[in-house]
Amino acid sequence: MKIIKYLLLALPLTVVVSQYNYSLEDLNSSSETYGSNVGPEYFSDHVTLHYFGHFT
Repeated sequence: MKIIKYLLLALPLTVVVSQYNYSLEDLNSSSETYGSNVGPEYFSDHVTLHYFGHFT
């Protein structure tokens, strides 16, 4: 029963935190927006998944 209370408290918090707005420079040289600042507002008419990482 306690876990249900925690989940009910955590759900609204995740919705609030997930609406974070940011703007980062596109470093992908093969991208149409290369060199531009992009963020969630740039893709406002699409559902997007954002991954921040790198590979070597």
